[in-house]
Amino acid sequence: MRKAIPVQPDGSIVLPRDLTEEVFGKARQVVVHVRSGYVVLSPVYVDMESGSIPDLLKSFHESESLRTVLKAHFDRSESDSVQFEGDLSVLSLSDVFLFLSASKKTGVLFLEGATRWGFFFDNGNLVYAASDEPRSGLAAHLLAKQFITEQDLVQNLERLNEGANALTVLSEASGLDGKELLDQRIRLVESAVFHVFTFDSGRFGFRNGTVAAPFRLALPMTTTNYVMEATRRVDEWARLKDRVPDSGTVLEIVEDVTASTKLSYEEEQVLAQVVNGRAMEEVIVKAKVGDMEGKKAIVSLIAAGLLKPVRSEVRGAAEPSPAPTLDEAEHRALMARLERYNSVFSTIYQALSVEVGGKVDVILGAFFKGLEPGGSVLAGLDFTSEGVLAEDAVLERLARLPGDREAVLVKDLNELLYFQLFAVKNSLGPDMEAGVVEMAKNLLNA
Repeated sequence: MRKAIPVQPDGSIVLPRDLTEEVFGKARQVVVHVRSGYVVLSPVYVDMESGSIPDLLKSFHESESLRTVLKAHFDRSESDSVQFEGDLSVLSLSDVFLFLSASKKTGVLFLEGATRWGFFFDNGNLVYAASDEPRSGLAAHLLAKQFITEQDLVQNLERLNEGANALTVLSEASGLDGKELLDQRIRLVESAVFHVFTFDSGRFGFRNGTVAAPFRLALPMTTTNYVMEATRRVDEWARLKDRVPDSGTVLEIVEDVTASTKLSYEEEQVLAQVVNGRAMEEVIVKAKVGDMEGKKAIVSLIAAGLLKPVRSEVRGAAEPSPAPTLDEAEHRALMARLERYNSVFSTIYQALSVEVGGKVDVILGAFFKGLEPGGSVLAGLDFTSEGVLAEDAVLERLARLPGDREAVLVKDLNELLYFQLFAVKNSLGPDMEAGVVEMAKNLLNA
């Protein structure tokens, strides 16, 4: 879409208010990109590391930091010991969130990684998220989304230092009313959830307690739904990552970008950094949107015809080695063992489906996400639509292993079964778990 804008006698142009809001939202400053024969206006790029911005964000974030929330707004239970802890390389974050939801826990879940996060739960429902990193705070979010400018923060810093409430100051500076500001705070919590679900390592621990207002939000989805959405996004990335250009690829802007082109924030930041023959990795670093989001934006921009890769390293294609095979006797024995376990898995899948419906795939599928490649014959697999393992895929992997293949298979299948029994106990209760255990014994010993 193109719109003609008249040039004023003094050489300036005036953008109609409706066009300004349509293209730039609440941005108050824009960058002029000169193209061949026309110009492109886009919201100004905000470098969160430049000038006084880091100190400003730190000041505005202090009252909502994890440290402050825990100290001033979190009522610890009488028992202050860690109630539930572990390692994300062993138990996936999906499992942790689903356990807290099913157990109706009230307290805070700590995630220890490069940044320490706290996720607050009330009766199993997620109500807030916080960290001590200023760039994860509300001021940084509003600045990045162009609801406020750096100048807004500078002008209101004195009010903040005099004791004014940070939420009130940010609401007035942004022009957002109470409901609109709440919506942005909810979006901030949701982005934290989706961010940490990309973690595949780190420690976690849960403490009982209650968080108070204003750090107790009524989020629009249940904890289980957030797990499902986060898992969907991770799966989406898994599908997209094969379309990411090779390392060292130089990106180039296609000369048909127009002012009316609809771009996400991440896409805009990436596009602004595609200059001077920069390689993809440098573009992502300078865009400061994160590695995964940056690569997703590049894939999207290439698919839309706005970017094109102009040079990449040519990788030689190696001839695939022939797949090893099992001899007939071993194949028959392993298949019989796998079929018996699949009978158990199918029964558990059907029982859980009656209770939780479509959530069963998220609950049971979480097991595979915690497996390290090469650490299990089941790593990288998933259940079929019937809730069983694809037997040919498992046997093909076993054929590549040396030694006692049946012992390896039984070990990995038992780990999967223990996980499923844990899910049955949480979702259906200990009585049902006991029944499933008895059923499994009968089927596996048949």
